[in-house]
Amino acid sequence: MTIFSLGRKAIINESSMEYDWIRRQVEEGFEKAEIINSILRCYGGDEEIAALFYSIAVGDSSPGVLLTHLSLCDWSPLQGEHMDSMDS
Repeated sequence: MTIFSLGRKAIINESSMEYDWIRRQVEEGFEKAEIINSILRCYGGDEEIAALFYSIAVGDSSPGVLLTHLSLCDWSPLQGEHMDSMDS
């Protein structure tokens, strides 16, 4: 598994461009499996992390579920923060 590159700030912001990107793909008719593969290519992680990220974007889950899962995988909330700072 590669490290999931998004930081906590991006994960908790359900209006972030990362979630909007997923929602646009859904609207354009991409299959869930295709979107999950895109998440893996862009942000790393594993299929379970990508599926959780997808479920947050489509409103089926909350960011807390993903953050809890990531903490169990020894992910640091500071990983990816350099990407989040670009949004500031």
